[in-house]
Amino acid sequence: MRQVVRVLRRPISLAPALLIVLMLGGCTATTGLFFYPQTVWISTPADVPLPYEDISLRAHDGTRLHSWWLPAQGEDSGIMVLYLHGNAENISSHSRSIYWLPQQGVSVLALDYRGFGASEGQALMPDVLQDIEAATQWLRTQHPDKQLVVLGQSIGAALAINFVARAQQQYQIQALILDAPFTGFGAVARHAMSSNLIGWLIWPFTVLVPTDWDPEDYAADITIPTLIMHSADDRVIPYKQGREIYTRMSTQRAQQGPEQVSAAPALCWLDSRGGHIASFAFADLREATFSFLQTQRCPAFTAP
Repeated sequence: MRQVVRVLRRPISLAPALLIVLMLGGCTATTGLFFYPQTVWISTPADVPLPYEDISLRAHDGTRLHSWWLPAQGEDSGIMVLYLHGNAENISSHSRSIYWLPQQGVSVLALDYRGFGASEGQALMPDVLQDIEAATQWLRTQHPDKQLVVLGQSIGAALAINFVARAQQQYQIQALILDAPFTGFGAVARHAMSSNLIGWLIWPFTVLVPTDWDPEDYAADITIPTLIMHSADDRVIPYKQGREIYTRMSTQRAQQGPEQVSAAPALCWLDSRGGHIASFAFADLREATFSFLQTQRCPAFTAP
């Protein structure tokens, strides 16, 4: 899988662009540098093979969006997952991470944000949150009786936190799964820029990256069962950033009274393995995730 800020892996080319945008004051425009869309198809679920359907959506601002609906195979669990992929490429590569879910009886809607794959428009914050809402509305309209779980990886995890914090009650979202979340857009930019000399030269300017949608500011507002996973071997988003998101959520819940804490929805931490968002390459991590999907309780071998 490509990393959340693949564009930031090329600091020599990114540094001048980021510096110019920041100096011109186009703070919102800088969020576009965090998305690296690709329109070329790499594969489809038919290559697995898995049955799927192309779904056309329309965001509130009129942007046309593309997604794949992968219906549950075999015995239907009654669970559907909105999959928010990581950065770079599109659902034609990222969806390999979740092909195992339909085989377990879990239906999946894999969304391409605006500018990715066959979706129109340009990926910017907060516009992409409209895309997630359009997908959620489709799921709730087409399958009102299914349990809805949002699963986000990398930048998809950051978007999931933003959206779920605001919409968890409105759309009756039952649970949230986060794989390799980061604390803030500026924080992940500073991490990427610190790897070379040119990056260090513009490092101070990253404080101008807008903080309006930093996941760390919204994580504590999530009140539904949540599973967070992150690998200590992640070289794209530091493990400690995933832990910080978990800490923000657990601290908020700990501030409640004993009765409220005991009745609070599950908040689970799972140490992942491998590189960036490689969690579902491991059978035991898939099993733990499926257990959470079924029970909305922490899998047996998770630990705080």
